[in-house]
Amino acid sequence: MRQYYAYTDDGRRLAFESRREGKHVFLTLKKELFSDAGTVSLLPELSRAQAGEEGYYIMPRNIEMQGDFQVFFTPREDNVTEYSHPVLSLYGIKKPGFCCLVRVERNYKFRYRIVLKDGVYTASPVADFTKPAADPPYDDIRIELIELPQDAGYAEMARAERETRLERGEISTLRKKAERPVVADAVRGPMIRIRMGWKQSPSPVLHQTVDNEPPMKVACTFARVRDIADELKKQGVEHAELQLVGWNRSGHDGRFPQLFPVDERLGGEEELRKTIQYVKQLGYRISTHTNWIDCVEIADTFTWDDVAQDRNGQYLQIGHYSGGYAYHVCLEKQLKNALREEPRVAAMGENGIHFTDVISIVEPDTCNAPAHPCYTKEAVSIAQRIMRMNGAIYNGFSSEGAMDFAVPYLDHALYVTFGDGFGHREYPFHDRYLPFWEMIYHGIILYNPTSPTVNFTIKEPEAKLTFIMRGGHPSFYVFSKFREGAANWMGTVDLMSDTDEHLTESVKAIREGMDVYLPLADKQMMYMTDYTFEDNGIQVAHYSDGSRIAGNFSGSGQQFEGHELAPYGYIVLQ
Repeated sequence: MRQYYAYTDDGRRLAFESRREGKHVFLTLKKELFSDAGTVSLLPELSRAQAGEEGYYIMPRNIEMQGDFQVFFTPREDNVTEYSHPVLSLYGIKKPGFCCLVRVERNYKFRYRIVLKDGVYTASPVADFTKPAADPPYDDIRIELIELPQDAGYAEMARAERETRLERGEISTLRKKAERPVVADAVRGPMIRIRMGWKQSPSPVLHQTVDNEPPMKVACTFARVRDIADELKKQGVEHAELQLVGWNRSGHDGRFPQLFPVDERLGGEEELRKTIQYVKQLGYRISTHTNWIDCVEIADTFTWDDVAQDRNGQYLQIGHYSGGYAYHVCLEKQLKNALREEPRVAAMGENGIHFTDVISIVEPDTCNAPAHPCYTKEAVSIAQRIMRMNGAIYNGFSSEGAMDFAVPYLDHALYVTFGDGFGHREYPFHDRYLPFWEMIYHGIILYNPTSPTVNFTIKEPEAKLTFIMRGGHPSFYVFSKFREGAANWMGTVDLMSDTDEHLTESVKAIREGMDVYLPLADKQMMYMTDYTFEDNGIQVAHYSDGSRIAGNFSGSGQQFEGHELAPYGYIVLQ
């Protein structure tokens, strides 16, 4: 059998143990081999390709990229690029005589490195043990190779990942999930998030107490939510879900992980319960927003003992929001908060796909606190336990992102990534963005593609077409824009309910979105089997029922199979 190697930063070559089961090759790098390593580059030789050869890599997007990306073996100047936080723990290699999907177990945090040096390309995951927040070398590194026919491409790679996870019972189809009425309704209707209240974000008060806490902006009371539901009914929007954000004490990101008491400035718990029942009586679904990653000092549940620490004993302060400095909680500690509070939230009567923020769009933190160490493998397991628990309590679960470790527990993702919501960035080697994640998971969960495609009906034409072509499910957000002096990653245009005119206009935008979406809703149950590119700017999404959607990204009119496509227009072909 072929030998496979990893390489340390000091030049050592480390051999993987391997075993084969048909087209699957399972590799193990024993932790004893890299216990004193700084960084370890995995399998660079497997991907070795000459510049000018036919073929490409498929590299997973991170949370700030517009999509997964294709790297062709084009002759160009030497270069190196690295990035971290991959949404998919895999990558693909296609070169002359070889095609393979490489699956990397997410028990460490890997960054990806792509190198072109002296006309030779390599791509590899890199484990870095030098950073203070990194895991120590505590576990073996495990990789699975799925060898594919030489003429296979990225469509077959995506299919191999989906089928592998389905066969192992790790994921289930959306059709199966839709046996639950809450998911069946979600397929037919929009997810409408309403940000109700928040303090200035980023806050001028970094370390908040009850004495110095800034005031909360009341954007939408519980009574106003009932007005929104009435307007949805009046304009004929059906099967909608209203998801309340910032209903909790001090509003969105105000005092997490503290939730209660329900903020009186919004109407208090009695009004919230009344609104939940009212929305349900109209035939809609309603859910709430919680957070089990962040904590702020003002929370009545705050304790420094819960906060994750790096190897230098420093607390993980990540983010600066409405509650001031946000700290990430060790998931082993955060579990007790979720177990205590989520049943109390559920008892208020919501009937929708409950939302827990952040947990699916970040890699779980490593905690190196001596009293409660929690490394990536265990942290992933606890994050999954929280997601699984919420799915059981509420009969449906949604979150912010769609990292592959979270997909088994997700019914809906607010967006797959931020995309260019924080500003467009150019990356070396990104020859073509493509919806590889979508080709794996369309037909598995409902999702909105990127943060800029939230509220897609009021966005620019390219965002609207991106939403269609990537198989999006409508995510609308009332008061998506709330940050002052910082990026609003869902865009600068917004839906609002502060006046009756704004409320009517916002619901009209939602209804128009459903007019676009509903003729395509049946495709949510199908797989996206391929995604191809024409030379004239037309892109084509292929579905498992044999249908296709062709979209024109060129900015000028184009012909496709005898059909005239307007700029940023699309056509469905059966």
